Amino acid sequence: MFQRLIGIFSVSALCALTPTAMIGQTADDDDALARELIDRFYTDLGPDRDDLQVFLGESFQIIGSDGLHFDKAEYLSFPKSIVDYDVSDLTVRRDNDLLTATFEITYTGQFEGTARSVPSLPRIAVFAERGGEWSLIALAALGTGENDVTTASSKAIYDFFAAIQSGDRDKIRAVLAPDFQVLRVDGSGYTLEDYLASDLPTIDGQPVIEDLVATSFSNTMVTRYVVTVDETRDGKTVEAKARRMTVFQRINGTWLVAAHANFATIN
Repeated sequence: MFQRLIGIFSVSALCALTPTAMIGQTADDDDALARELIDRFYTDLGPDRDDLQVFLGESFQIIGSDGLHFDKAEYLSFPKSIVDYDVSDLTVRRDNDLLTATFEITYTGQFEGTARSVPSLPRIAVFAERGGEWSLIALAALGTGENDVTTASSKAIYDFFAAIQSGDRDKIRAVLAPDFQVLRVDGSGYTLEDYLASDLPTIDGQPVIEDLVATSFSNTMVTRYVVTVDETRDGKTVEAKARRMTVFQRINGTWLVAAHANFATIN
């Protein structure tokens, strides 16, 4: 009888301990799986887009803290590569065929031709299993909004001025959105074709951008700034230092000028 009680106690104790052990083992397995999937994503962010195309789910979406968001086709169209990266603070939850992971990422690489070194910033990724294969269906890239918008807007503004400075109408057209309009302090304004047909400004030297304020949501970016530039228009000197407001639209992965307000007077 005593031995029977010991046996019952041993079985009961084993049953009581087994679920905890199993939960711990499952959590470890899920952590390992999440790390494998995260590694696959960042490894695929290279020149071989075929691997990334296979790994991203058809319903894939990505959004940043700046409000920009892209679907699978849009995201695949952007040139990007990761040189090195480090993942930390990984937290994983799994519900059958769905796995969510929050983590911190530090990386260096290139995005759309611009070198980028990102400090530790938060991410949340959602993976789904279909037919035994895992895919990434959603990614939120958090904590990069202000810096990314400032960097992107500065580059877009300088590209705009560089195109004008070239005097090449094809290069200017390439940085303007189809619905482009410009408005000047004297009240004159142009649409895209009218602007390209007009006597364009002549710019000498490198413009200097100061006091830049940029905001962005979805595929729109609004900037206001002060520019110092050596510019003439219609043979007259444009005020050397004055405010501008430029609105950009992101079309096929490129920031194009949709509207430009020029507050510089003509001397």
